Amino acid sequence: MGSASTPTDRGPVTEVACPQCDTRVEISVPDREVDPVVRPYVAAFGDHSVVHCSDGHKFWVYYC
Repeated sequence: MGSASTPTDRGPVTEVACPQCDTRVEISVPDREVDPVVRPYVAAFGDHSVVHCSDGHKFWVYYC
């Protein structure tokens, strides 16, 4: 029997800073060409991810 492998390629990755405490958080981005924009609030539209830093702060990253 062969062993199952877990894919490790998450795609493009970058770091952003939490807007409340400046803790660096590594996130996956949809494309290397996008510019992630960090916001402490959710907007009505736009491609985004919800991110939590190690201090428990919640913020949103939008992809422009």
